[in-house]
Amino acid sequence: MAEQREKNLSAIQTSRQIIRSARKAYLNTLANPADNSFAGWPSSSMVTTVTAWDCSPVLMLSDIAYHAQNIQADARSAILFDGTAGYANPQEGPRVSVVGRLKKTHDKRLHARFLNRHPRASLYAGFGDFNFYKMSVEKFHFVGGFARAAWINKRKALLAKAEWADIADSEPDIIAHMNADHADALRLYGNKLLGKRGKHWRLIGIDPEGCDLVCGQNIHRLNFAANCTSASEVRKRLVELAAQARNSKT
Repeated sequence: MAEQREKNLSAIQTSRQIIRSARKAYLNTLANPADNSFAGWPSSSMVTTVTAWDCSPVLMLSDIAYHAQNIQADARSAILFDGTAGYANPQEGPRVSVVGRLKKTHDKRLHARFLNRHPRASLYAGFGDFNFYKMSVEKFHFVGGFARAAWINKRKALLAKAEWADIADSEPDIIAHMNADHADALRLYGNKLLGKRGKHWRLIGIDPEGCDLVCGQNIHRLNFAANCTSASEVRKRLVELAAQARNSKT
């Protein structure tokens, strides 16, 4: 089922869906030149992630972590997102590497997006050695399986600011409103549209391409059929999705 669905999407769409759905990814940095024993060598580590509204990856890292020290010396990095879950042969599944430079971000809205997705990180987010980073993307490298690969430049890979700015400003209000007043709609999204079990669903993120829901310990991605470019379009789409779920026979 996953394979058939992905065949109907472009490399760009599939890449962004993989990145937006991920809770974790694999960060690759270049070893700090001050590390005489390892200078210049690549180094990999697992990190937790969220996306900015344009689909740029956002991380929270400790200054004492090896990868953070590498970034301070050379911000060039790559983050591998794995979309091969459910494939008998992972080589046939999609994955995407995001290439760019990681820089500290002081955008409180991005901090909130990260902590909504990773609430346990709030236990140490206030520590002085922890900082949030946003990748300044140069390109995506998408692999969709055997003999299917493409480089995607940042102009095509990311959404333009005009497509997400209004949604970014309105996201906290939309989340608060949906969680406070429309728990029934959120449950319908989860049970009917996503086909998942559970009674207590919450909205934790909104972007032009979809929304993120949590039930228990599980995060689920609900993609929109078409992109929204304003808060009013998002609100209309959420109403439409609730109606679609109520009319669903499943």
